[in-house]
Amino acid sequence: MALEQQELGELKELAEKGDFEEFQKKAAEMHPHDLAELIQKLDPSLRNKVLSNLKDELLIKVLPELAEDTQLGFVEVISPDLAAKLLAKIPPDDMADVLGDLSLDSRRNIVSYFSKEKTTEAKKLLKYAEDTAGGLMTTEVVALPENITVEKAIDYIRKKAKEFEAVYYIYVVDRSKRLVGVVSLRELVLASPKAKLKDVMNPDVIKVPADMDQEEVAYIIADYDLVAVPVVDENDRLLGMVTVDDVIDVIEEEVTEDMAHLAGTGAMIDKLIEAPVISVVRARLPWLIFAMLGGLVAGSVISAYKETLSSVVMLAIFIPVIMSMGGNVGMQSSTIFVRGLATGEIERPLQYFLKEVKVGLLMGILIGGGIGVIAHIWKGMPMLGFIVGVAMLVTVFLATAIGVAVPKLFHALGVDPAISSSPFVTTIQDITSLVIYFSIASYLLIKVS
Repeated sequence: MALEQQELGELKELAEKGDFEEFQKKAAEMHPHDLAELIQKLDPSLRNKVLSNLKDELLIKVLPELAEDTQLGFVEVISPDLAAKLLAKIPPDDMADVLGDLSLDSRRNIVSYFSKEKTTEAKKLLKYAEDTAGGLMTTEVVALPENITVEKAIDYIRKKAKEFEAVYYIYVVDRSKRLVGVVSLRELVLASPKAKLKDVMNPDVIKVPADMDQEEVAYIIADYDLVAVPVVDENDRLLGMVTVDDVIDVIEEEVTEDMAHLAGTGAMIDKLIEAPVISVVRARLPWLIFAMLGGLVAGSVISAYKETLSSVVMLAIFIPVIMSMGGNVGMQSSTIFVRGLATGEIERPLQYFLKEVKVGLLMGILIGGGIGVIAHIWKGMPMLGFIVGVAMLVTVFLATAIGVAVPKLFHALGVDPAISSSPFVTTIQDITSLVIYFSIASYLLIKVS
């Protein structure tokens, strides 16, 4: 961290002085990712000034490493012909991401400076949604006909390797460009030079359709331990491939988004960290208002049972523990369920719901029995112990059901279920736990009296 701050200070000082020749020398010695992180920390105006003064060869390496909003801000302030020159040289998937975020007019202006081949490539990629396999893929993929020999395949790769983003696998296609097999680079090198690709390839290819959601693509690459997965159209024609580095970005993005919803912000956490104060307040305040309203409802529940509370003041001692336990159990169930839905591990929600209800019942019996005994021994009131114990049992049992039912309802309505976890589940559970506690207390106290 000290080294990073020192480098940042030196580079910032050079940029502010306008000594971009020395800046370029120091920047050229850094890894593009590290340089991008340092540039990202500069003020926006200085950031664009630095990028404008970087040499093309370094700028091409740094541009894909920058945050999307930084890329967009820079591309919008430079001339369309320079933007086209830069975007044409970065990986196709990164190029498509930048173009996709631009306004239609800006995009057309830039694309007009592309070569015919690059224009065709850009249009092909832009027709797919950004969060699909087609939106993630790169078209720089090694695809060879099934009837050529291993020797010719190796010669081709040796001559053309620099034109591809990465050479992990050699995809084998037929005359119609349909994907029929795959050969790893290792298998190709070890094969007989005179053998044909169709004789050494693996015909059982793990592939994904272009419209598959990016999360599903990420899980396929993770599940099958792949470094890349081919993308095909509806006729199995090879379109490109999604590489593991893009998948890592997807997983980070999805996890960050879910964490934001679980935190009750409804916005991306990494964006909130550096966002202006008013933006942070705008993102977080609605969920806090909802929680506050829930607290007022909970307060009205207590007020409605004030006679019960005044008759046995000791009931108030156990309000926090019952509300806290209900909220915690509900959050546990909700978090596990949302995670299971996101990863695809929960394929039968109803079956999982019934299992969770059984878990809640068993935990309710154990926790309720324990707190009931404690209340009885602590205060010497058997009826108080029984009320607290039964209330805790029902609260825990119901909390597990709410923790699954509420996110499932959001999922069925087409709303991200992660958004319901913190503000909705905990607020609902706070209210229901109080209603359960005081209803049981009122009923039993009336029976006894």
